[in-house]
Amino acid sequence: MTYILYHNPGCSKSRACLQLLLNNNICFKKRLYIKDPLNYGEISELVERFSGNLENLFRENKKIGFNIKNKLLVKKFFFKNQCQLQRPIFYNGKNFTVCRPPKKVLDLITT
Repeated sequence: MTYILYHNPGCSKSRACLQLLLNNNICFKKRLYIKDPLNYGEISELVERFSGNLENLFRENKKIGFNIKNKLLVKKFFFKNQCQLQRPIFYNGKNFTVCRPPKKVLDLITT
């Protein structure tokens, strides 16, 4: 199973999630999506396989001028505004999940 942490080192919740994974010896890949932006296909997969309400993908401080239920508009928005993705995001091989609180990441690990 390949786990991926979509990490922003400038975010305290993302750093806490990273530390939990390291402390529990979880094998995962770290994706610094701000430094190495996601391509449109990756954004599309993230939106399609997101576990939960799409509203949870948006940072709270951003006002969106479109219907969040329209996945095509959501994909286009995040492709151009990746810094507005909520963080941290963890991929457990099936779904993408925002790990707030960070300890939520441990519930997503399958053994």
